Amino acid sequence: MTATTAAAATFKTASQDRVRPHAVRILQVYAVAMLVIPSDIAIQAIGGASFPAGLVGMFAFLVWVMATLFGLHDPRLHKSPIRWVLLAFWVTTLISYALINRSALGVHELKGADRYLMELAMMTGIVFLATECLTTLDDVRRVLRTVVWAGAFCGFVACLQFWLRIDITPVLRKLPGFSVVTDSAGIGGRDSVARAVGTATHPIELGIVAAILLPLAIWLALYDNGDRSALKRWGPVVLIALSGVVSVSRSAILCVAIAVAVLLVAMPARQRVVALSALPVAVAGVFVSAHGLIRALLNLLGLGAADPSIAHRVNNYTYVEEVVRHAPWFGQGVGTYIADSNLHILDNQYLKTMIESGLLGALALFGLFFIPMIASLIARHNSRDPALRLLCAATAAGALAAVVGSGTFDAFSFNMFYAAVALLLGLTGAAWRLVIQEVQTRGTAVSQPDHNYDRPPPVKLARRARSVEAQGA
Repeated sequence: MTATTAAAATFKTASQDRVRPHAVRILQVYAVAMLVIPSDIAIQAIGGASFPAGLVGMFAFLVWVMATLFGLHDPRLHKSPIRWVLLAFWVTTLISYALINRSALGVHELKGADRYLMELAMMTGIVFLATECLTTLDDVRRVLRTVVWAGAFCGFVACLQFWLRIDITPVLRKLPGFSVVTDSAGIGGRDSVARAVGTATHPIELGIVAAILLPLAIWLALYDNGDRSALKRWGPVVLIALSGVVSVSRSAILCVAIAVAVLLVAMPARQRVVALSALPVAVAGVFVSAHGLIRALLNLLGLGAADPSIAHRVNNYTYVEEVVRHAPWFGQGVGTYIADSNLHILDNQYLKTMIESGLLGALALFGLFFIPMIASLIARHNSRDPALRLLCAATAAGALAAVVGSGTFDAFSFNMFYAAVALLLGLTGAAWRLVIQEVQTRGTAVSQPDHNYDRPPPVKLARRARSVEAQGA
């Protein structure tokens, strides 16, 4: 290696080290903007894509692009399947956007298409920043501490809404330059039980985001190496879990159960036994303190197909089939479907994507969730580090919750869910890279030859000792 090459390598390493701490801070700010500030506010002049977490995400995208252009960051050094999944999603999105028949659509539909691209840029910035700049497990812990405590705050707001019917979100919305651009469901009711929304826009969104975050919160509580008490580690887990329950949403309960089940199966045997022992106590504690919650949930589960919301979702299949026939492959255009009445609210992101991006777009959307889940399971299989293995399982559990949850509401129409998925994909990519580093380090250690020729092996030392003794005798 020449002196010039060595200097260039040293400069590149130092540059990467300068980018990494900034990435951690940006992701921490993003977590606070996503979960602490209500997601129904934005800058009116820019539009719905300018909600607080969206602005941080677009800033992250700009930082990533500028760092790459000026040589402070080299994406070629960081390989991950998440990048290819996101690229496929970009391709189908851009093709659908290019094929929009602008003369047949109104102003609101065209603005929706532009907003879709802005939100996808936001997702890309967060995914790339987390995947390529969280280079150690400690970086992941630092980001997750902020994510989990921000999620705990959202859960605390939801608990106030559920038990005391106190809503502090109007105070949290008072940010200079921002205004409410989305109709929030507020504190609703179901079978005389309050339905909390936290800082989300809808109870279903709150519950499914809780299902995505809960496995990560449990992982952090188990493997946070800092000197933190049990209350500081497990308190946020309890609040996030409660936010999923007090949403009084069948979809949320299903997604939380799925996510926890995946994590339980992936846990080491000792941790699994402890978790299974504590689970009934936790469930009983929730239902004892929340009068009427059991009845409301049992009524939801017992209605089945008689539930108007389920019947409405099923009746949409025929309508979607008729619309998709007009543009089956790439749809009428991303972000252009706007329900004009309650009859056309789909409550299913896959159906909505079929209309907007066609069958290929819906396939790309499913792959955006499903392939990272498979990648997490593959990474877990190849790791020997217990903490890293369970982190991979936690990201897989969150991805499966997103897969199921997206079939129960218009997921990408809700800012908090969209932002949470972006962070989850980024953490999945980071875990994948950490496993690759572990495997490479393990392989180097196994194949490393012994170059200490001046020191004889133990067998030769023993023979030399016996020879010396014989000569002395």
